[in-house]
Amino acid sequence: FMYTSTMHGDETTGYVMLLHFIDHLLSNYGKNPQVTNLVDSLDIWINPLANPDGTYAGGDTSVYGATRFNANGIALNRNYPAPEAGQHPDGNAWQPETVAFMSFAASHHFVMSCNMHSGNEVANYPWDTWSFPTADNTWWQYVCRQYADTVQAYSPAGYFTDENNGITDGAAWYHVTGGRQDYMNYFRHDRGFTLELSQTKMPDQSTLPSYWNYNYRSFMDYMHQALDGLQGVVTDSVSGLPVKADVFVDNHDTNNSDVYSDSLSGAYFRPIKAGTYNLTFSAPGYVSKQLKNIQVQDG
Repeated sequence: FMYTSTMHGDETTGYVMLLHFIDHLLSNYGKNPQVTNLVDSLDIWINPLANPDGTYAGGDTSVYGATRFNANGIALNRNYPAPEAGQHPDGNAWQPETVAFMSFAASHHFVMSCNMHSGNEVANYPWDTWSFPTADNTWWQYVCRQYADTVQAYSPAGYFTDENNGITDGAAWYHVTGGRQDYMNYFRHDRGFTLELSQTKMPDQSTLPSYWNYNYRSFMDYMHQALDGLQGVVTDSVSGLPVKADVFVDNHDTNNSDVYSDSLSGAYFRPIKAGTYNLTFSAPGYVSKQLKNIQVQDG
């Protein structure tokens, strides 16, 4: 699981929230049952600041003067390979930050992630570039509705109510090509959404504890979704060794929504909405195997 923030350097709310969240997880481990379960159950990666050159464009000691772009004047959230527009949809070479992040994502097996921005207050789920829904559109609506409803329960009226009362399909809001959200979902088979935390891109420091109090429960609830749905281990029936296999939900998966088991452990995790599903497991050199009528409940 991964949380990442502030690839637009002047959108700093998530930067501070994730520093606080790191402290929250470490300080409450062994004390808070939910925190303890998450740390024990997930391989957690947190990247509070994805564009340090933009955030500290005005100098290394203050975020005053922060810019949206990196040091080369490039908007990093348009700089990723896109499902339809190709490898360089913005017409620019991949930036050092983009290359580093793609290398990192390729070397880890992320089940779920979230990329934090500010400037609005909404949970934005894929696709950003396509106007048709993902295979897991109902799951995304369920997950984002849970996020928004919890935030609204712990915040003043009017907070986190943009678009459809706090949630939106990305392309229904506005099209983005070359964004990290679609890159992670399409190319990395991840479940990743974009979280807009505050109307003000760089809110006054005095307000930051309030934003933390509004959101931290939802941070944890979203992480827990990685532990729900379908999961198991794929092994070679003769040797018992783990196998990297494609886990495909029949008559459901489209546009790379299938997932893969981990090559080192054979473990797979497939968050999915409640229902009854048939799964097909396949790998090079093996006869595919189907499991039928697998029942899933929300939560």
